[in-house]
Amino acid sequence: MSNENMNQRNVLDFLFKDRPGEELGQRAEALVAQGLGFLSTLVTILVFQKPIVLVASLIVNLVAVFTLIQAIRGKFKYLILFPLVTTFAIALVAIVEGRGSHDLIWIGTLGLFLLANIHGRQSTWVPIMLGVLMLGLFIATGVAEINNILPNKYGTDVEHIFLGSLYLSAIMGAMTAIFHRHRRLLKVATSSHEEEMEAKQQLERINNALDEQVKTRTEELDKLNKELLVKTARLQAASDITQDLTKVLHEKTSDMLARATRLVSDKLGYYHVGIFLVDTARGFAVLKAANSKGGQQMLVKRHQLKVGGTGIVGYVSQSGRPRIALDTGADAVFFNNPYLPETRSEISLPIVLGNTVIGVLDVQSTQSAAFNEEDTNILMTIANQLAVLLQHNNEHSTEVKISAGTSRSVISLTESQFGYSFHSDGTIISNVTLESNPVLDKAIASGETLAVNRTSKNAPSMLVVPVKFRDQVIGVIHIESEEANRTWSEDEILLVQSISDRAALALENARLFENATRRAEQEETISRVTTQIGSSTDFDRIMQTTIQELGLALGASRSFIQIGTQATPDEKASE
Repeated sequence: MSNENMNQRNVLDFLFKDRPGEELGQRAEALVAQGLGFLSTLVTILVFQKPIVLVASLIVNLVAVFTLIQAIRGKFKYLILFPLVTTFAIALVAIVEGRGSHDLIWIGTLGLFLLANIHGRQSTWVPIMLGVLMLGLFIATGVAEINNILPNKYGTDVEHIFLGSLYLSAIMGAMTAIFHRHRRLLKVATSSHEEEMEAKQQLERINNALDEQVKTRTEELDKLNKELLVKTARLQAASDITQDLTKVLHEKTSDMLARATRLVSDKLGYYHVGIFLVDTARGFAVLKAANSKGGQQMLVKRHQLKVGGTGIVGYVSQSGRPRIALDTGADAVFFNNPYLPETRSEISLPIVLGNTVIGVLDVQSTQSAAFNEEDTNILMTIANQLAVLLQHNNEHSTEVKISAGTSRSVISLTESQFGYSFHSDGTIISNVTLESNPVLDKAIASGETLAVNRTSKNAPSMLVVPVKFRDQVIGVIHIESEEANRTWSEDEILLVQSISDRAALALENARLFENATRRAEQEETISRVTTQIGSSTDFDRIMQTTIQELGLALGASRSFIQIGTQATPDEKASE
């Protein structure tokens, strides 16, 4: 489409297209009717000669121009001015330059009445009142002619006035009826159109809302799917890490910890992973393993951090609670480490046995805000696994201490020892058994806690608490105090009983873990021996491999295998 056609289309739309709030077709109807009326009055002015008529015609044309401009602006209430003024002009022309009541120009009032009906869309009374005015002017002209007030050249009589008024009234009445029906139909059509437009707009709003909801929901589902995939992948990585660490259960602690740092870094994608162990004096957390280049340099320097000192490792080693530094530049607890310049966020998690922090798992990332609650849970699982492995390897000793007066007892966390005894002078004796006494025997037999106050100088106060799991006594906590008049309070007894319950649960977990590990090792041995046996099809080779692998697996000094049985004496005789 050319620019000229586009401009023409824009002009037509501006003139005739309805605006918001206008009735259906009102603008086009008003402009066309008003334009035709203006052209009609403009042409007829050429046939007039009398000055008064010319002035009246000029006024009519000015009113026509004014109302046409107002129609273009959408102000339709002024349109009725044109038929009203033109009615008086028609009467004036008929009297001054025409044939009075006999002039055909009176037919023009019908056109004006038509315009009045068009412009009076909201009310029937406006055109009816204008019609009464038109009839009144016609009758008044005729009456004036009959009474010789105006020249009566054409013999005006009552019959002429009556018939003329009747014809005009009939035509105007027909117009009024037609336009009344037209208005009612238009009102219904307009109402239907408005309802249709409102329904369409509402439908569009609903569709837009639904589209937006679908889009939002789709984005949310995509986001959740991505998060779920990431979460699943990280959980799988954590599972792989624990499985890999279980396979190296009997490695040296240093090798096991080094492998753990590499696994966490490789599978979870972290910049630096370090494992600190708290020394026996509980003064420092000492770096024992690290995967990064800077971490290796710190190992050479024997890097250690004070328990409770600067940095989140120091904080975690004392508090036993995980700590995250989402922005290492803004976190006041973060210690700027020159060996790890790329660190932007850090998390440290305690390695805990019982209620004692034995180490810290420290993980650092090159991204800010790299750790969330899910990462904390995953890494905490790995830290707990490290605690169990450290306990199993027995490379880092940890005791559960129970305070009671001046003397305390200690229960071992491994099944390979009989027990521990802790004395008030600070010495610890391992692999001890308690001497049998009536109180101890009664507590073990009954499974009940017994508290005995001091009765003599040679008989200390005793508190004996059985260690029970599923109502079965698996051990005993025996606490003595040599204080004079020592009595055991209810709070002290409840404290020892609570710790006894937790110790029993921890021992059972350790036993189950060792059994699971032992079964895994057995399955691994069976699988390896089976693989070796199945790899050969030679009869002798199968026998040799079988006895060799069994001997190595069981650590036997001599192994023997035989296929078939020796012949009995009767069998030998028959041969």
